Formats: sequence, structure tokens, C-alpha cells
Amino acid sequence: MKKINFKPYFEKANSLKLTPFEISYSSSRTTTVSTFNGKVEAQEIGNNSSLTAKGLFAGKLGIYSLDSISKNSVDELVDGVFEASKYGKEEVKEHFYKNNGAKYKKVKINYNDFEEATLISLRKIALELDALVSKKDKRITKIETAINMEESFFQKENDLGLKYSNKSHGFSGSISIVAEQDGEPRSSYIVFKSFKSLDELKANALKKIDELVSSSVDFFKSGPIASKTYRAVLSPSVVVSLLSFYVEQLSAKSVIEHLSIFENKLNEQICSKKLTITHTPFKPSFSASSIDAEGHPTSEFKVIKNGVLLNYFHSLETSLKMKVEDNGCGSGNGNASPISLTVKEGKKTVEDGFKTIKNGVYITDVSGLNSGINSQTLDFSLPCQGYQVKDGVKSNATSMIIISGNLKDLFFNIKEVFNDVEEHGGIFSPSCSVSKIAVSGK
Repeated sequence: MKKINFKPYFEKANSLKLTPFEISYSSSRTTTVSTFNGKVEAQEIGNNSSLTAKGLFAGKLGIYSLDSISKNSVDELVDGVFEASKYGKEEVKEHFYKNNGAKYKKVKINYNDFEEATLISLRKIALELDALVSKKDKRITKIETAINMEESFFQKENDLGLKYSNKSHGFSGSISIVAEQDGEPRSSYIVFKSFKSLDELKANALKKIDELVSSSVDFFKSGPIASKTYRAVLSPSVVVSLLSFYVEQLSAKSVIEHLSIFENKLNEQICSKKLTITHTPFKPSFSASSIDAEGHPTSEFKVIKNGVLLNYFHSLETSLKMKVEDNGCGSGNGNASPISLTVKEGKKTVEDGFKTIKNGVYITDVSGLNSGINSQTLDFSLPCQGYQVKDGVKSNATSMIIISGNLKDLFFNIKEVFNDVEEHGGIFSPSCSVSKIAVSGK
């Protein structure tokens, strides 16, 4: 994987008076081994690439993409942008990033000592993990394991001084299981990663295997609890799932278009004082990035500090309209969203949290997020499962229950943030306890 010479593309664009003109190239190579119940099911090596360009002609924006590169790519891509601009939306050149010497900070995922693996070693790790899981419980009937090694390359340039390229590599894996008892199936899965080696990947998987098994076998014969308002602890994955919808309201474009419930709330308390959330685009994650979708350098900044809203997520368009500094969260078409977020952890353990709430519920999994959360009002009603908390200890599993309320109220009701941080989809968060949550059961 290496840089492309973009010079012929810019020369062609200039001849058609397409300016500003921007071009992006990405390519990846993924090696995957999949196993099923102790046998190798598939071995694949896949290569993907894409070339995308956008430009302005007579004040209108054209965008065009190719999924492969050939000797005709220059003409195909640039002519495609030119034709698309005839029907494109009105746009201004200020919405193209002009680099006046800004530097791109490197993300912490590219290690010089990265140990590239062979298909043989990928197979070995997959089969070892499969065998370890199968020994955990005789009720496990299906085990699917996938181990991936990915190398990727990204390059972006424009005729306003933007010039960026980056290589990355890493390992990822997943294990999904089905356990059965008396004809009742229960499933669960885990994901894990490493940016250094297969050994580290395996170690990270081993830390989660007991959780994988308990997330299925604990719920045999489980059922709903009584309907009422409970004190609760929310697991890291549940906090992340809910937080991902909550922070959508912090897009500056939503604020400008009067679609955010947090409009005009800068420097005001919008959630519990226990919550501090930081934009952390350089933290090790597959979401990490030195550059946003518009070419602007990403940056680390406080989003919420002790419950007080300090920043919205900005694109070039919104930063100009609101006359503030762009913070590198552009996601395209004037929209903005975080690259990666970190919820500041507390000092107490989640077990301390169980002792604090004494009697309540520990929610470990929620589903139906897209249909169960109103993205405008933040009202939610979500099927979930977890455990009862009795006398300060995690107790019986419970399922077939629904939690409901409003995310704004829920994040105001956070009483404690614990120290069991996990990363899910670019958000790092620990468990949190809430003073009350409505549960519908029996």
C-alpha cells in the first residue's frame, strides 16, 4: 500500500475550472480465519479500495467515487465530479479545508513493533480460543470464532494546502456462542482487538471468555421482575449504547437547525455533576483518527465537565456560522460527530456500586435501540436483561424486561461512575449507577 500521485487529477480538475478540488484514497487488506465448532470454516484475504473526489464548479458541488483504480481513473473521476456538479447543491469554497500549516497529531495505534501474522498463526489462535470456550460449559452447542488482521492506508489532498496520509494495522476478533438447556437456546458474543500482536489479542480475548459464557448460561429459566422504579447500575456497554444517542444532540448543525434539546445550553449543567466526557480522537481504537472527514485536524477537548456542557461538535460549516474554532469533528455535508469519546472513570468498583444501591437491578444488555429511542425527544423504551441486586450483591438473572424514560433525565440521575472502563464503538465508558429507572416486568 503506497501513496498515489494525485498531480494528474488536480491538473485535469484545474483544466475544467473545478476548484477547490479534493481527493481521497483508501485501501485495505484484510486476512480472516473463521472457525465453527472446532473446525476451520473459512480463510479469506480481501482487498478493498476507493477513490473519491469533490469539487466546486460555478458555485455548485460535485462528488464522484470509484471503487478501483485503472489507467482511466483520472478522466473517469474528474469528469464524474464535473458532471455531478451540474446537479449539485450550492456550496462555498470556505467549506473546503484550507491548511495554513496545521499539523496532524499521530494516533496511538501505529506501533513500529507490530507483529504481522500468517494464516497459520491466525488459524492457531482461532482454534485455541474455540477449544477454550467449548470446555467452559457442556451446554454450549455452537461456537463461531473469527480472527482478522487488517492493514489500511488513507490519503487525502486538496488544492488549498491539505496533504495527509496514514498507514495503520491491527488485529480484531469475535466469538459468538449458543448454549442450550431443555430446548431453550441462549446466545451471546464478545469482540476484542490488539494493535500490537496476536498474543495480545488472545490475552484480551481470555479476559472476556467468562463473561461470554455467563451472558448466555446465566439466563436459562430467567424471567421478568416486578414492574416498578428501581435503583440501578448500568454496565459499560449499556452506558455506551445510550450515550451514543445522547451525544447526537450535541451536533452543532442540529443546534443551528433548532433540532437539539441542548440549543443555547453551553456553559450550563445538562447532566449529573459526576459526568465528565472528553473528545479523545487519539486514544487507541479502530475509531481513532488524526483527521476528520473534511480534512481538518482532530483535537482533544472537554465536551462535558462535571455535568456542564462546554462544546458542541463542529464542522467547517457550523464553525463559520457560529463564529467559533473548528474542533475537527466534521463528518460530511456540514454535519459533525465525535471521533472517539471517553467518560472519566471513578475510583469505586462496580461491586461497590451494588453495595451502594443495596437492592435494585444491574442492566447488562439493551436491544431495539434504533426503534426504541426517539432521536429528537430522547424518550426511550428498550428491551433488556441483567441481574437483580439483593442486599448489595449481584443475584439472579432477569430477562424479558423493559426500561423506559428519557435519556436527559437518566444522565441527570447518575449517582456514581465506576472504574471498569470498556471500549465499544469508539466510546470508552465505565459502569454508572442511577438513582431511578422505570422497569416494566411482571
